[in-house]
Amino acid sequence: MDKLLCKATRVALALTPFMLFGATAAPPESTADTLYHNARVITVNDQFDITDTVAIKDGRIMAVGRYDQLRELAGDDTRQIDLQGKSLLPGFYDGHIHVGTGPRPFGATFNVPTPDQLTEILAQEAAQVPAGDWLVGMMNRPHCHMQMPNRRELDAIVPDHPVMLACGVLKLTLNSRAIELAGLNKDTPDPEDGLIVRDEQGEPQGVLTMGARRYATRVIPKPALSDDSARENLRAQLAKFLPMGVTSVNIAGVRPSELRLIQDVYQRWGDELPRATLQIFLFPGYDEVDTSLAELEGLGFRTGIGDDRLKLGAIKMSMDGAIAVPDFRTLKPYDGQVRFDERGPWENRKGDFDGVTVIPKDSLYRVASRAHELGWQLGIHTIGDAAVVEAVEVLERVLRERPREDHRHHLHHLTIRPPEETLAKIAELDLIVDTQPNYTYYNNAFMLAAVSGNRLERQNPQRSLLERGIRIAYGSDGLPHGPLLGIWAAVNRLGHDGKVYGAEEAISVEEAIRAYTRGPAYLTFDEQERGSIEVGKVADLVVLAEDPLSVDPLRLRDLAVERTIIAGRELFQGSHVEPYHQRPLAP
Repeated sequence: MDKLLCKATRVALALTPFMLFGATAAPPESTADTLYHNARVITVNDQFDITDTVAIKDGRIMAVGRYDQLRELAGDDTRQIDLQGKSLLPGFYDGHIHVGTGPRPFGATFNVPTPDQLTEILAQEAAQVPAGDWLVGMMNRPHCHMQMPNRRELDAIVPDHPVMLACGVLKLTLNSRAIELAGLNKDTPDPEDGLIVRDEQGEPQGVLTMGARRYATRVIPKPALSDDSARENLRAQLAKFLPMGVTSVNIAGVRPSELRLIQDVYQRWGDELPRATLQIFLFPGYDEVDTSLAELEGLGFRTGIGDDRLKLGAIKMSMDGAIAVPDFRTLKPYDGQVRFDERGPWENRKGDFDGVTVIPKDSLYRVASRAHELGWQLGIHTIGDAAVVEAVEVLERVLRERPREDHRHHLHHLTIRPPEETLAKIAELDLIVDTQPNYTYYNNAFMLAAVSGNRLERQNPQRSLLERGIRIAYGSDGLPHGPLLGIWAAVNRLGHDGKVYGAEEAISVEEAIRAYTRGPAYLTFDEQERGSIEVGKVADLVVLAEDPLSVDPLRLRDLAVERTIIAGRELFQGSHVEPYHQRPLAP
C-alpha cells in the first residue's frame, strides 16, 4: 500500500510541479489546518524543487506549491503564517545521537571548559565537600586530548580528594587517591579492549581508555537514581534537539534494560519530543558472545516494531576503539607523533600501535549472523580502516549465507578511509554509511595525535562515498552541536584549528542537506514518511532565518533556527544559534 501511495504521489509531482496533490492528500474542497507561505520552501524532493507555500492538515503535508495556487485551501479557521521570505526545510534528522538515564556520564557534577580553568574549578569543587569525597567532572573534548592532566598535576591541585575527570565517555584521568581506590599499580594488566597509560617505570599515570575505565567506574560512588529522575533526564536530553531544528533522532545504542524507561518517556511526553528510533547496543567482545546472543534471543522483537514516534532500529556493535582516545584500529601503525601530551605516555608504542579491537571478527560474525537471521538490521561501529575492512568482510559473509533484500545494514563512522576494494564492496553490498561530518571539525585534535599525511587529509571521507554510489546518513554522535554545524563541516572541511583538511572530500550544500534529512530517514526505513517536503508525508519542518543555499558557506553554522515543527505543531519558536565558537587549539 505504501508503495502505491508513493507512486501516486510521484505521478502527481511530475504532472503538477507546483500544485502538489498525491493519493494521500485531502480532496481539494478540504481546508488546511495551517498554511505556511511567503517562504523559501526547500523541498529536498528528487528534483530539489524550491517553492513558497506548504499546506498542512492533520499533521501531514496536504499540498506544496505557489501561494496563488494554494490559498484557496485556507478556510476561516486556517492558521496562515507569513514566513517573510525565510527558509522552510524538512526537519533535520540526526542519524546518530546518544542519550543516557543520568544527567552526565559517570555521575559527573561539573565541567572544565578549558585547561587554564582546571586549577580554579577543581579548587572550588574541593572546597565544597569534605576531604576524601570524590570529585567527578568532565573536560571539554577538543582541549582535553592534547592537555589531559596526569595524576601528579591533579595531586598538586587536589591532594585530599579522589579525582576523576572524563574526556568524553571513552577516556578519563585519575589522581593518586583515585588510582589507589581503583586498585591500580604497575602489575595491573591492560584489558584487551583498553589501555592504562604508564610512565617509563610502568606505573599508571592516571589516564584510562575504553575498557580500562572499568577499573575506575566500578569504585566511583553512584548515587541512586529513581525512575522518575531517569525519565526526566532522558526527556531533557531529547528536548535539547528541538532548538537545533531536529525532528527525528536515531539513538545509536541503548541497552535492553533502558528500553522500559525510554518507552515511558514517549508514552508520557512523546508528542513534545523528536521522533526516535532506538538501536540496541550489544557487547559480545572477547568473552561475552553467549551473553549477547542470550540478550538478542530474549528481546523477542526485531527492527521496525513500534510506531511513528518510537520504534526499534538496528542492533549496534562496536568493532574498534574511538577517535577521542585515540585507539581506533588501523591497517598500518599510527604515526610517530602519537601521544596524550608532551610527556608522551605512548612513546614506547611508536611504530607498532595500531589501535584496539573491541569485538574480534569471529565474535562479531556469530552475533551478526544470528541477528540478521532473526530479521534485525545491523549497525557496526568502525572508526579505523582495519575495523571497516573486517566489518565489511563479516557483513559480506552474512549476506552471502543468508541473502536478504533491503537489509539496510550499515557502518557507523568510517572515519579512516579504507582501501579502494573495500569501498567498492560497500557499494556492491548496498551498505549505508552513518557518518558524522562534524568529526572533521570537532575531533580534529584527536586525529592529529594519531595520523598524518593522506590518512589525516582524507579522514572522515564524504565525497569518496557519494562518488561510488554509497548512501550516507548524517548525525552528530551526541557531540554538543546540531545539524547546521555538520552541514558546514561537510561543505568546508575545516578543523578546529582553522585549517582545511581534505578539500577533495567536501560535498555541496544540497548534498549535505539531503544527508541530514533523507539520508537518516532511509537508514531507519522512514523515507516514505519523512525526509522531504512532499504530499502525504508527516509535517516535520524547520524554519531557518536565512537561505542555506545562498549564504556564504562559511556562515552555515551561524544560521538561526526559528521554528521546529513536528506533525504540524510548533514545538520550538525563537532564534537559536548553536554556540560553536570555542577557543581554537594550537595546531
